[in-house]
Amino acid sequence: MMMPTMDDVARRAEVAKSTVSLVLNDKPGVSPALKDLVLQAAAELGYQQPKNRLQRRTQGNRTIAVVHAQSNPKLEGNAEPTDLYLNYLNGIRAFAQSANLNLTVIADYREEATNQLAFQLLHNSISAFAGLIIMGGSARQNDQLITQITEHGIPAVALSRHWPDLPISTVGPNYRQQVRIALDHLTRLGHRQIAFLASEHDQRFDWYRWRLDAYQQAMLELTGLADKSLIATGENGAAAIVNVIQRRPDVTAVFAINDERALEAFSGLQTLGLRVPQDLSMVGQDNVVELMGEQPTLTTVSFPHAEVGYLATELLLKQIQNQAISHCNLWVQCSLVERSSCAQLAVVRQVA
Repeated sequence: MMMPTMDDVARRAEVAKSTVSLVLNDKPGVSPALKDLVLQAAAELGYQQPKNRLQRRTQGNRTIAVVHAQSNPKLEGNAEPTDLYLNYLNGIRAFAQSANLNLTVIADYREEATNQLAFQLLHNSISAFAGLIIMGGSARQNDQLITQITEHGIPAVALSRHWPDLPISTVGPNYRQQVRIALDHLTRLGHRQIAFLASEHDQRFDWYRWRLDAYQQAMLELTGLADKSLIATGENGAAAIVNVIQRRPDVTAVFAINDERALEAFSGLQTLGLRVPQDLSMVGQDNVVELMGEQPTLTTVSFPHAEVGYLATELLLKQIQNQAISHCNLWVQCSLVERSSCAQLAVVRQVA
């Protein structure tokens, strides 16, 4: 017979899993009546709470794990860019050094690779860590790792995520703010037919939906219309831009889901004989300058990458030290970096 899980308790009590986690890990924010309901459900099921975080604190453990959740390369076709995550790691290391924290970096963690070292090291030794920092495109709220963190009540911070229904802290850019900054810039330049650009692979990640939703909402507010024909995907950014221009030759500007797709789109525009910014303006996201070469030309929306890592580690330490802290969402400030890929709209481009 399988042992009951926190999910089972949540279903029995008819509450959210986050509520169960707060109650079983003795966190504030739950009414006495709701707490009694959860505890009764746990008792009826015979649920046993794993080794809790208070026990880990009394052991004086100050080693934290940084987990880079990578995608399956067989599904991806190519490796995920790591420049952004290396920038995060620089900030993590900076705070860890100042606070005398020990770091264990678990790279290339894959949810499906149960026989690989990264998976075994993390899941077999998770109780040895005082807390975890999670980053990478494949970190999802329903993964085994997230479930295990929640079940054990381990302090954790996820980078560039938004999981309001989980008791896990997050630090990163506000995706809605990023999108709004980009579209405000393009509309001030006179653009109204603004395409959304992504690859088919991007659709597998949480942030694809977040940015797409923010784009559609912003377009509705800015222009009065969220036109689905302006949403373009393809094998990569180059294929996506060709698809949308052939379908919508009136497009004068592009909002790319990230800098990599924007840079790929440059080559796709060349095959169409179009120039940036003379024929089409382009805005990226994240300002990963390592991707852009020695003379960056891409206008993009930036946020302080290393600061995200630094703040996440600082927040994690506070959670480890103070059991009264449950979790929080911390947004860093985003800003526009103007380069030469955008121009004032003069005339509507004519395509034969």
